[in-house]
Amino acid sequence: MKAPKNETASALFYIHLSNLFFAATALFISALAGRFSGYYTSFVRFAVGAAFGFAHLAALGKPFRIHRFKPWLGRGFFGSLAMILYYISIGLGSAGRASLLNNTFPIFVAIISVFVLREKVRPITVAGIFLAFVGVAFVLADGSAPSLLGDVVGMASGVLGGVSYHFNKRATRTEHPIVIYLAVCLVGMALTAFSVPETAKVTLPSAALLLVAGLGAYFAQVLVTMGLAKIDATSGSVHTFGKIPVTIVGGIVAFGNPANLRFVLGTVLLTLGILLDKILPERKRKAVEDLPTGR
Repeated sequence: MKAPKNETASALFYIHLSNLFFAATALFISALAGRFSGYYTSFVRFAVGAAFGFAHLAALGKPFRIHRFKPWLGRGFFGSLAMILYYISIGLGSAGRASLLNNTFPIFVAIISVFVLREKVRPITVAGIFLAFVGVAFVLADGSAPSLLGDVVGMASGVLGGVSYHFNKRATRTEHPIVIYLAVCLVGMALTAFSVPETAKVTLPSAALLLVAGLGAYFAQVLVTMGLAKIDATSGSVHTFGKIPVTIVGGIVAFGNPANLRFVLGTVLLTLGILLDKILPERKRKAVEDLPTGR
């Protein structure tokens, strides 16, 4: 069922506003990279998220209750690891490059679905995965990477994000969205607690940046959830990729991050590969036969 026009418009507004928050958060983290490790910026982001998450639950009159622990914990563990590696990748390279590699997670969602969960897959999905990997190859071979390790860590965050997605999908069947979000924050705080001594290096300006980055990440999550609740997941997910070019352009303007022709071409191919399955018209989808998976 199609959402009314006014609901669709508000959904797209929330999603694109979340894209701006996601991009701004990545740029704030990039600005903090010279002073703090990715572990510490992650810890602060999780701490701010936890504080606002519990406050949000209290305002809604909802209890913090976990119905199924394993999916909740899986989402928290893999989601927080993906976020930590993403922030580390920003520090090792650039906000735009790290965001691009982190957002390869739909490729790994599809791969896990096919080879681990043994779900059926259509030829267009296989073509999309191939095209996306070609795009990744162009990005990795563009010669502008400040750090090979940054690229590896960025890709790893995408892989773990794909794993986290499947746990999140299972958790949403029984858990409140904020409770699921708190899983990432609480597990992430536990994983990065060793970085707390870096608080000694905090100054008033850096404290403001850390707080703004944490708030930006929280509101980005809240806004994208609000947007996706008002529109079908396929249409909504296409628009969430708007944060990639915004972050890349922001990195170029704010920090002079490089973006040569191979990087741009790779970005286009990667995005097209990820979205290929989603932008195929519905009437054509029904005409495409599934590939056998040995199920």
